[in-house]
Amino acid sequence: MQTNSPTSPIITARRSIIINAPLAAVFAFAADLRNDAQWRAEVHGTELSTPQPLPGSVATEDAFLSAKVPHSIKRLLYLRYDDGQLMRCTTEAGDPNWLSMERRFQRVGTQATRLEYALEFERKVVDEAMGFAPPLWFLRWYTNWMMGRYLRKLKGLLEAEQKTAVPAASLQRAG
Repeated sequence: MQTNSPTSPIITARRSIIINAPLAAVFAFAADLRNDAQWRAEVHGTELSTPQPLPGSVATEDAFLSAKVPHSIKRLLYLRYDDGQLMRCTTEAGDPNWLSMERRFQRVGTQATRLEYALEFERKVVDEAMGFAPPLWFLRWYTNWMMGRYLRKLKGLLEAEQKTAVPAASLQRAG
C-alpha cells in the first residue's frame, strides 16, 4: 500500500534539551537534515534536493534500521522551515511507511536555545526491519531513550563548537 499517512499503530517520541549556544547556530545545524549523521548514530548520510533547506525541499536519508535493513532510504519532504523557529518534515506521498518529525527552537536567555524534537513513525517500520515488532510500550520507551542520547550528543557538539568559536571571535576583535 502506498500512503503518506499512517496505516499502523504510531510510535511517538518527544524530548527537549537546552543547548548553550545561540539560537541561530542551533537552528542552522539542527534544522538541516544533512547534519543528522553527526549526532544520530543510525544515519549514514543525507542529501538535499536544494542548496539549503526550505519548504518543498526533499531530504534523502540513508539510515541503518537493522542487520536486515542496513540501508533504509527515506525521502523526507520539508513542509515547514521557519528560520530560527521550526522545521517539519514528513515522508513523501507514495512512501509505504509514514514518518513525521518536527524540531522547534526557542531562545532561552541571551546565549542558549531550547530544542524540542518530536518524532512519529509507524510500528510496521520496526516490524519490517526486524521481522517482528516489540510491544508499543517498549518501542515508545526505547525511541524516547535513544532520542535523549542523540540530543545530548547534539548538545555536546554545538556547545563544543561554541567554545572554540568564542576565542576566535575574541582574537579577531583584539587584532
